Amino acid sequence: MYSRSFESSQNLQESQSVMATILQNLPKECSLTKIEYEGPRIALHTNKPQFLLENNKILSNIVGQIKKRIVLRIDETIRIDESEVQKVAEKHAPQESGITEILFDPALGEATIFVKNISEIIKDEKIINNIILESGWKISFKKIPKNMVTIKNINKIIRNASDYRIQFYKRIGEKIFREKLDPNIEANLNSLGGFAEIGRSSMILSTNESNVLLDCGMNIYTKDPLSRFPRFDSTGIKLSEIDAVLLTHAHFDHTGFLPMLFKYGYDGPVYCTEPTSYLMYILYREYIRHSGSEAHYTDKELEKIFSHLIHLNYNIVTDVSPDIKVTFYNAGHVIGSSSFHLHIGNGDHNFVYTGDIKFGKSSYLENAVWNFPRVETLLIEGTNGGREDSYSSREDAQERLIEVINKVIKNQKLILMPAQLIGTSQELLITLDMLIKQKKIMKCKLYIEKLVTEINSIHEFNVEFLNRELQQSIISNDYNPFRSKNIASILDITTQKLDPGIIIYPSSMLNCSYSKDYLKRISNDPGNLIIFTSKPTGMTLGKEIIDGQRKLSINDEDFEIRCAIETMYSFNSHSDFNQLNAYISRLRPKLRKILVNHGERSKVQNFSGYSSKVHNISTQYLQNQESIKLL
Repeated sequence: MYSRSFESSQNLQESQSVMATILQNLPKECSLTKIEYEGPRIALHTNKPQFLLENNKILSNIVGQIKKRIVLRIDETIRIDESEVQKVAEKHAPQESGITEILFDPALGEATIFVKNISEIIKDEKIINNIILESGWKISFKKIPKNMVTIKNINKIIRNASDYRIQFYKRIGEKIFREKLDPNIEANLNSLGGFAEIGRSSMILSTNESNVLLDCGMNIYTKDPLSRFPRFDSTGIKLSEIDAVLLTHAHFDHTGFLPMLFKYGYDGPVYCTEPTSYLMYILYREYIRHSGSEAHYTDKELEKIFSHLIHLNYNIVTDVSPDIKVTFYNAGHVIGSSSFHLHIGNGDHNFVYTGDIKFGKSSYLENAVWNFPRVETLLIEGTNGGREDSYSSREDAQERLIEVINKVIKNQKLILMPAQLIGTSQELLITLDMLIKQKKIMKCKLYIEKLVTEINSIHEFNVEFLNRELQQSIISNDYNPFRSKNIASILDITTQKLDPGIIIYPSSMLNCSYSKDYLKRISNDPGNLIIFTSKPTGMTLGKEIIDGQRKLSINDEDFEIRCAIETMYSFNSHSDFNQLNAYISRLRPKLRKILVNHGERSKVQNFSGYSSKVHNISTQYLQNQESIKLL
């Protein structure tokens, strides 16, 4: 009892010390109106923002001292009406920028201005500062994407929840920055799903103080609830006892169960990157639309999620509970995908959860980050954990791709490339468009569905998450593959006349409802070609074809595959066996223990054994409903 009282007193003093440090280091010219918690940040509100905008080193120095995130907010009493902001923006922004739309977030006092040309604006910080000072809104500029539907829908949700979100941020901040209740530091990892399997990735990191949920996926390829959903029933932890949810990326096997948490009472924060939130909204919407009455949740739960979301950027340390800090790092898997560096206690243990990673060449994303400051335990995916999962180099695969495509296009035929909606679709689209632009592939059409166009628009909206070369190219209007003239829309695959070209179909294993129509359009002509870029898993139509089955039955309709079949897995968004080992080799001097998840049992078992021998680091794979002590 004495030690706990001492610890409580110590933490209370620390909290008071943080506020005192802020006040001591802020000159009177700052004119603060209030200091309050805003989720994982401390918000400083001022009615005279000019001083801090012109002397931004003051806030940087304070952050360095208190080791907490600080955000500058402008007092709402000096904000002008939303209807007047565009006039102010047009006054200060270059005329050629072409302002098209402004979306507001009253809860945070932020305004996002969409423009046609952004290159001149980002070169001059004064433009943004002048608009901030005259409008009283915190301003950011975005290049207008082709499709704004999802962006506007989410903005509507958060606007309607403005009053709730203001109180929510305060409540969460008080929980994060509360005094610690226990001086001892212990940490355990509890596996709920996605261990020795692919699907429903989810686990809880538990300490004496906190329970943090890492991913919250659903396995849509089974109806059995014991295999479909994460096993929360095995933990003894109530939803009300979960302090935070962290999402690595948008794919359904990592986020699909999240609406169910809110349906059954969770009301805490959800942390992810901005692209992840917009992409998972689209996936939830499509799931509800296709599932109909069998959907496990409705739009009501989606609205709850987006009123509890907190966006995090890469490389910024953030407190998510009294004894856990997280830093998101680029995972290279899909846009906005993250690996988590979790700092437990006072640096007592550092745990990295990679999520799904790509430690290899990509046409649109940077390589997965590996140079963490410290890491004792690594949890790495094992999707391609078998030795047979060593693929050809990207360069060799690309040469083969050019060869087979040109052969088909020369004969005025069609190519079908099944791919993941998010990730591989963009990788292929950009790679193919660049090869056509470089005249390595013959001029042809790249056919995509409307849904892929919508996903591409989120990439345009979040251009800062793309690799530097592509980012600069889009910003400067030099080259934007998402607006390429080679792209054509598929409106109806059964009747639409198609010129020779490549169809990027967003179902990597052909297990979607329209797969039969695409197959019927392509498979009967021996001159056509299907190229699979994802290695098959589970009992899917794609696996049957890759395994050599040529006579198929879908929905009681029989047909035969007469076209050619190719597999090219080097374009996949997961690291292959060699890339996973190269990643570990970079971290090896720091590691004490490796855990493997997200892979079929044979894969993670093989990878664990190989890693233990080759890297000489204790490596093991868990199964679902197991717990391992980290600290």
